[in-house]
Amino acid sequence: MLNKSILLVLAIIWTVFITVMSLITLDNLGGSIKIPYKDKMVHFVFYFVFVLLWSYYRKSIRFSSQHALLILAIAIGFGILMELCQGAFTTTRNPDILDALANSIGAFSGFLIVKNFANKRKI
Repeated sequence: MLNKSILLVLAIIWTVFITVMSLITLDNLGGSIKIPYKDKMVHFVFYFVFVLLWSYYRKSIRFSSQHALLILAIAIGFGILMELCQGAFTTTRNPDILDALANSIGAFSGFLIVKNFANKRKI
């Protein structure tokens, strides 16, 4: 397992990356390949990884079910906040309830993976 300082840096970098990617315009990066709902898949992955990184950082210190639930709540809240910030602070992006849902599903999926591994380790 990576040391806790490296995990913290990775978690912070990922959080900043999500923030930046949520607030900049990427219209020209769509490419010619058309994949239905690819933006929703990106939202899912962003918050799935967010929960994994922060959970493994917490695990490097001391991890509990309460920590997992707190990380899940923070991820969902952060995803909703980023959607609201798109409407408030950008002129080219709009908040989207389906993006917030994809963020939440990604976060919840990451939570389930973390809980599954945590439960298996206790056995």
